[in-house]
Amino acid sequence: MAAASAHVVTQLYAESKGTPDAWSMEVLFEAGFAVPAIREDPVAAAPDRQWLLARGPEGWEALRVEAERYLRESLSLESSGRAVEWTATFIDFGSDPPAFPVLLTNGAYLRIKVEPVNPTPGPLALKWASGEGRPTFILKSADADGGYLTLEPGKSGVVGKAGEEDAQTQGALLTSFRQGFLHVVPMGWDHVLFVLGLFFYRRKWRPLLNQSLAFTAAHTVTLGLAAAGIVKVSGNWVEPVIALSLVAVALENLRASKEADGRVRLAIVFGFGLIHGLGFAGALSVWLMPGEGFLPSLLMANLGVEAAQA
Repeated sequence: MAAASAHVVTQLYAESKGTPDAWSMEVLFEAGFAVPAIREDPVAAAPDRQWLLARGPEGWEALRVEAERYLRESLSLESSGRAVEWTATFIDFGSDPPAFPVLLTNGAYLRIKVEPVNPTPGPLALKWASGEGRPTFILKSADADGGYLTLEPGKSGVVGKAGEEDAQTQGALLTSFRQGFLHVVPMGWDHVLFVLGLFFYRRKWRPLLNQSLAFTAAHTVTLGLAAAGIVKVSGNWVEPVIALSLVAVALENLRASKEADGRVRLAIVFGFGLIHGLGFAGALSVWLMPGEGFLPSLLMANLGVEAAQA
């Protein structure tokens, strides 16, 4: 049975490179979207990197064919009102064995370089196809001062020379906040349930505030360390422990004396908060990467998480 990571992938991330007159785009393509049986199952877990490595040459070729077909079906480009023809190069296969990217999530990803056949200057219009189950497309534009273009299924947007981005191009900090929020609501109800468990322990503001601060401090630490690549863990054990934390807090709510010393309770909350932070980092690691602007983006992503849990 193929190993799988715990989070269902709902986004494809890309980064624009080069100049406005000679651009290219590097797409981080989740390999599960190149397998129809996985792609069409709304609850299927994403395959991991070991699964990808085990496919072998024949399996890799099948993935490449389907990945390019799906990307061409999903993404259309226009410049000056004319369709832009583009080529797709699978970067990882420039070496033997293929150099598939290593991410915090241990996910199975292919890097695809998209280049125009005949480069033309001026703004570039992108359209992302509609369709049930199609992921959101997030493009980091190199000429937008760290801005992002976020395309939901069926949407379109424009990137061009610096200062000419379409209104849909969001600032990096706003996008970070939004992604942090979305990875709790609607994609991380396990974290919401954990916070509800804290609330039901004792519905008084001081104990709730203390527990919330302990949980926030803990997941901030591990989110930062893991997103920066300092701490690396597998989602194969992080997600089961997060599920265990829900059961543990519920049982502790039933067992604990409401007048007992709260330090044990805070220690429990802090410990599980560390694990939840690793879960957040696993979900956000595809686009939240070390580099220029990492710390502000990390802070805004964490604020988005807190806003969703509030």
